[in-house]
Amino acid sequence: MINVNLTKNMKDFDFDTTALKPKATLFPKFWKNDRNGGINPIVARKLIEISDRIINSLNLDAKPKDVIITGSIASYNWHENSDIDLHILYDFDEIGEDFSLVKKMLDETRINWNKKHNIKIAGKEVELYFQHAYEPHEANGIWSLELEKWLALPVHLNPELDLKTTEKKAESIAQCIDHLYVLFKKSQFKEAYRFAKKIKSKISRMRKAGLDKEGIYSPENLAFKMLRNSGHLQKLSSLKIEAYDKMMSLEI
Repeated sequence: MINVNLTKNMKDFDFDTTALKPKATLFPKFWKNDRNGGINPIVARKLIEISDRIINSLNLDAKPKDVIITGSIASYNWHENSDIDLHILYDFDEIGEDFSLVKKMLDETRINWNKKHNIKIAGKEVELYFQHAYEPHEANGIWSLELEKWLALPVHLNPELDLKTTEKKAESIAQCIDHLYVLFKKSQFKEAYRFAKKIKSKISRMRKAGLDKEGIYSPENLAFKMLRNSGHLQKLSSLKIEAYDKMMSLEI
């Protein structure tokens, strides 16, 4: 049974905005001498071991082009809840002729692996991704485990964060999740499921619009991170799954 209990008072939204601000240094347990010394070799060995086991389990004829670390853990934007974004790069065309089918297969493998495993290094959870080797990937920090060097060097950014707008957007979504929980408690499971899908779609559109317009420090993207870090997105996903299960159940 998935736990769908929300906080006792969802109207008291407690969002930590300090996690959104860039840090003065990279995550010190991962990186030696900030960005100049490269990755901690103990961390590198463990991530290579993890990726090798995943690659061997796929039993593919194609060989990966690289294994990279990216995301907030490889930038000055890391925070307490940062994951380790571990990307295994393949040329999808070398795996099969149907690109979309290969992508779907790898996506399902990724989802199942992330759902099954809870591997942490220095308190940070490993999050697996498969990436087409030739798709554009822009990030403020990309480290190649294969080449043992930065492919994109992390840089200090000093953005002016619009935290007031960010908090308003996050609170608006949190209120929707609060209402979703009310529907669930009233056993209106069909309505709850539909509303949960609508909220998730709204969040996705909001984040994409922010990233396209202003980048990672847009109020929309920061609101997404705020909701994720506070646990609201997990609550939304749990409610959606539980509402669907209740909707499709039958008591006779």
